[in-house]
Amino acid sequence: MRRKIGVAVASSALMLGGLAAVPASAGDSSGGGSEAAALECGAGDACFWVDINYGGRPGHVAGNNPNFRAFPKAQCPSGTWNDCISSIANRGRSCTVYFWTGFNYTGRYHSLGRDDEVPNFAAAPPVGYNDPAFNDAISSNHWCTPR
Repeated sequence: MRRKIGVAVASSALMLGGLAAVPASAGDSSGGGSEAAALECGAGDACFWVDINYGGRPGHVAGNNPNFRAFPKAQCPSGTWNDCISSIANRGRSCTVYFWTGFNYTGRYHSLGRDDEVPNFAAAPPVGYNDPAFNDAISSNHWCTPR
């Protein structure tokens, strides 16, 4: 697996790309996910789950998204995907996806290469990022370059 981990601090970013996130129809609503659930992430998408190990019903994005508050998720405390992601997978067609802790591609980020997934941010590499503070902290995503 090719996973590059990047941490950056950014003070501003352009709002690029369109919004495209909707709850996916596949997933384990019981919260007991598995790596098989990560494989259900559609081609061209980055997918994310509320619980570690791909638990719950996933959401997905196919473009750059500066504000995850735009995407409803009733299971989350805020009612949106903002600060409510514990597992991620990248099924993009050609690029790395960057997940940011701040809106508009600010704060810290982790990158996720094509066909890679992270079931638990707190787990040590190669499974996770060894970064428990990244759990429930994602607020935006950008494809191909950090911003």
